[in-house]
Amino acid sequence: MLMFFIADLARDPNLQAAFAEDPERAMEAAGLSDPQRALLLSRDPKRIAEAIALEVERLPVRSPDPVVNWIGPVLHVTAAYPPAGVVGQRVKLVVYGTFFESAMQCSLIQGQAVIRGVVSNVVTGENSRMDVQFNLGNAPPGWFGVQVKTQKAESTLPRAFEVERARVR
Repeated sequence: MLMFFIADLARDPNLQAAFAEDPERAMEAAGLSDPQRALLLSRDPKRIAEAIALEVERLPVRSPDPVVNWIGPVLHVTAAYPPAGVVGQRVKLVVYGTFFESAMQCSLIQGQAVIRGVVSNVVTGENSRMDVQFNLGNAPPGWFGVQVKTQKAESTLPRAFEVERARVR
C-alpha cells in the first residue's frame, strides 16, 4: 500500500537512503504499482493525499456504526531476521509484524524475481511472527523485499533481506 510505503519512508533511514539513490528501484522493491510510482514521482501532495485517503477508505472497519469508524487490524511486516543469506543456501527467516493469520504466504521479491517460502510456526494477533524457510539456490544477489499475504491483504517490507554472492575461496 502506498500509505505504508510513505510511512516506512518517513521513519526508516535505510529506505530513505535507498529511495534517494534509486527511487524507481525502492518503489519496485516495495511492490508499488506503476500508477503509484508515477504519483510519488510527481510530488503532487494533493493527489498523493487523495490516493492515501482512498486506501484508508478501503481498510476494514471494526464497527458497522458509521459514527465510530475505527480502522480494523492491518496486516503489516515490521522486521525480518537474519538480514542476509548466501546464494545457493537455505535460510530460515523469522518475520515479524502485525495481524498475521494462520494461513500465510511469504515471499522474497526483487523486481520480477519471486522466491516463495515455506511458512511455519505462525503467531497471530497484534504482535505476530512466523518462521519461513527459503531456498536461495538460484537467487539473484541483491536486496529483496519481504512480502506476506493472506487471502484478503498483503504487506511488503522493502529492502529487508539481502542475498549475498557466495564467497570464492
